[in-house]
Amino acid sequence: LNNHTGVEGTLIKKSQQKRRTSPCNYKERLFVLDTQDLTYSEQRPGKKPSQKGCIELSRIKCVEIVCSEAPIPCSNKYPFQVVHDNCYLYIFAPDNDCRQRWVRKNKYV
Repeated sequence: LNNHTGVEGTLIKKSQQKRRTSPCNYKERLFVLDTQDLTYSEQRPGKKPSQKGCIELSRIKCVEIVCSEAPIPCSNKYPFQVVHDNCYLYIFAPDNDCRQRWVRKNKYV
């Protein structure tokens, strides 16, 4: 992927907890943003990445940095959110530069 089409990288996502009984957890995923979609996949050693989610860019309403007073329970401490279809996808970047890059790219694709 070149800089003009999108961005990809390993980030941590928070479970979306669509069911009340689902536990809150944090998973490392390979995120890919291109001109059509934001997708995320599970990377398994020695196996092809398994796609876990895909959000069409046309369905994304907002991408913004999240300010949290609460401690962040995963190793990546720089959260941002992707709002789509009345759902919130919380993603955690390893550093602020990485987070800024994702937020900026999501706004202009």
